[in-house]
Amino acid sequence: MPAADDAHRLAPVTLERLMDQLRSAVVGEKVSERTWQRIYAPPLRRLINTAGERSWPTDESLLLTTLKTWEPNSRARQMAHDRIRRMWKQAGWEWPADAAELRGNGKAAADPEGVRAFTDAELQELRARIERSIARHKLTPADLVAWDCLMVFGLRPVELQGLQLAEQQGVPVATITREKKSSKGRSGARQCPAVPPAGWPADCSGLVERFNQHGIPPAMTKAASPGEVMAQQLQRLKGQPAIESTIAAELTPYGCRHAFALRLALQLGMHTREAAALMGHSPAVHLSTYGRRLDSPRLLGDVIARVKSQT
Repeated sequence: MPAADDAHRLAPVTLERLMDQLRSAVVGEKVSERTWQRIYAPPLRRLINTAGERSWPTDESLLLTTLKTWEPNSRARQMAHDRIRRMWKQAGWEWPADAAELRGNGKAAADPEGVRAFTDAELQELRARIERSIARHKLTPADLVAWDCLMVFGLRPVELQGLQLAEQQGVPVATITREKKSSKGRSGARQCPAVPPAGWPADCSGLVERFNQHGIPPAMTKAASPGEVMAQQLQRLKGQPAIESTIAAELTPYGCRHAFALRLALQLGMHTREAAALMGHSPAVHLSTYGRRLDSPRLLGDVIARVKSQT
């Protein structure tokens, strides 16, 4: 790679070569080709396109201009910053302090109420819209099974792959065999009983029987990302006329998982450690994800009660 004082090192052709070197270094060792294409390549490609717009006298000027194309304090800017910085490290170039400051703080822009989960009414509305789509032959009974599994087991969409269901004392129990791998380790197989929204029958409308009859749609079991398939379905379902109520525009399939986590705490009163085990992650991750929704109201109530007791 060109030295740090080389006047041509910020040229697109040089950055292209550096991007290829980084790809060779991380694909297969740390990330998959698909992750490279989804997570690494887009911000690096934007950097290279920006580099081709004119001559850049310093790293700082190119990097700041590129990073400012993402919203401040957004997760997208943070990820772009980290991927581009990784490429700079690959070349042995110094990362400017001003670029580091531009990374921002995604938590500062986070919703103070915490994660956005489906309410019970929204889940019921979603289910009604799926049933209407089945009647119109746009979705299948297997699609409803998949969505019901997300709702009552709190699954990640990818965990629909390899899913097994059985019934114990009239309650569906899922065996999740799909491992989740990350830099913090991996989660193995686990079992999780159904925790349905309020008003649902214990057997979740014969979920195990329907699972055995229809299974999970091949579009999800064979997809590289079942979540993308379900996100597209959800987007179309949101566009349908409401049956009884609306569905918030910002909700994603993960909103079903978030709703499950809140039911474990608010409906069943489960300890963080127990809830985290059922959901297949660590207590630390559980608290960082759901702490605002679970702890803030309790803390607020405790403080108000103590203040009132002293007046």
